[in-house]
Amino acid sequence: MGNDMPIAPIFASPCDLANRLPTMIAEFLDIENSLKRRFREDSITDILVASMLSLPGNDVIVQTPNEVKTGGDFDLAIVDPLVGDSVQFRIQAKRLTPHAGNWALGSYRELAYPHNSGNQSRLLMAGVGRETIPTIPLYAFYNPARTCTASGAIIGGIELASAVDIRDRIKMMVRVKPKRLPFKRIGSLQPLFFPLADILCAPSSDVGTRTMASPRDVRRTIESAIETRSGRYGRHELEGETRGAVADQRPRAPLRVLDSLPANVRQAVERRAQRIIPARVKRPRIILISEAR
Repeated sequence: MGNDMPIAPIFASPCDLANRLPTMIAEFLDIENSLKRRFREDSITDILVASMLSLPGNDVIVQTPNEVKTGGDFDLAIVDPLVGDSVQFRIQAKRLTPHAGNWALGSYRELAYPHNSGNQSRLLMAGVGRETIPTIPLYAFYNPARTCTASGAIIGGIELASAVDIRDRIKMMVRVKPKRLPFKRIGSLQPLFFPLADILCAPSSDVGTRTMASPRDVRRTIESAIETRSGRYGRHELEGETRGAVADQRPRAPLRVLDSLPANVRQAVERRAQRIIPARVKRPRIILISEAR
């Protein structure tokens, strides 16, 4: 399939996608019961990436790694090329293994991957500090429809949470026998959850029309969502590993020219008509362009 092959629009806008896709993902995960097979995180992430590519217009670009690798992690960047501002979310995906009798006991069994060592989450946090774009680390939790229904709709098919908060819980699990702590259970993690719509439907402070909120407004919305759920902002007693990640989540003054964006992002924006662009990235990167119109 050529990179310039059009994909039929499924969603009208990024916000429309954020409101509808989680339900579709939840229903997709329920299908595995009938198929007698288990869908991995990377399968769901592929659906999410393809759904982004179906958005109308030329405001979506996907940078793909030159080397194929497995894993559910991806980057989601919001950029405004007119002022050179940007924010990126480094997202590690985990899927739920549901509990037959009590939805709250469903478990993200691979949360402390690999082998309950927590090394995956450690590397997730360590990589954030090396990024040239302001980057906020998050977890995406994929949940089947039967769990969403049993929860009384307080759980959606895609839920997000601060990777700083999740990392704290993983470190506690690693220090003790995993079964002594409930932090893999959805009922324990649910108070940290916020929806994908907080990114893709963030309110805009600008006068005029944009395809979606500016990087500045998206950043503020997510910082507020995390603060509301963790109460972490303004505290200074954090360990060094997580303190750096929180600092990276604070607002930064917007830059003023397209050249201020990293070269590979700038080049992708200039080639936006291609939509799918091989690049020197370690994971798929979805770039959403937010421009005043």
